[in-house]
Amino acid sequence: MTKRGIKDKSILIVGVILVFFATSVWAAYNMVMDHRVYQYSGHKAKKQYPVTLQIKVAKDNRPENEKVQKGDEHPYTFDALWPELADEMLAKVLEREFSQSGLATAVDLKNEQAEYVLVIELNSFHGRWVSVPQSFKPVYDIYGNTEFSARLVSRKADRTLFKKSYTGRSKTQASQFRNKYGFCAIEAGRAFKEAAVKLMTDVEIALSGGKVSEY
Repeated sequence: MTKRGIKDKSILIVGVILVFFATSVWAAYNMVMDHRVYQYSGHKAKKQYPVTLQIKVAKDNRPENEKVQKGDEHPYTFDALWPELADEMLAKVLEREFSQSGLATAVDLKNEQAEYVLVIELNSFHGRWVSVPQSFKPVYDIYGNTEFSARLVSRKADRTLFKKSYTGRSKTQASQFRNKYGFCAIEAGRAFKEAAVKLMTDVEIALSGGKVSEY
């Protein structure tokens, strides 16, 4: 075999490995960086407030089945699918969502001197697949779910502006796919985005001096 032939064969093998990794259940689904997994909302604030905002996911209260895989046919996304702990990843997603919205002068995860802090408790975050009986081909319902509580605190006034629970729900259907977890990761991201937009809207209301609805 010529050197060129060996080189072409090597490139082909590497390409096959990369494709396999991208669709493997052990691939890291990075919501922060990969637009195939998570597409940012594009939500824009009506005005920018001259304040700094810290985002802090203080607690991860998710149930065990959202964290650990139990068996090959475990129908939920689990932590090993993400590139880092789910609460840390989602905090970074929220940081980008708020930064891109233009709501505050600066948004940060670590700035303990920020004028406002948004404290999050994560209660549920997952994608889930359910087999739907069909005559000719396998069909799956894919669900996304997000539940968290959020509390916006003014450090200067030492006062909570609002505290509220948020949910996001999404659903799609797919058939004959090789990797159910990839679709579940995408659907989990869609559910989270729905909840994130609701949260950004309420934070803007609170910073404007308005009252945030309880519902």
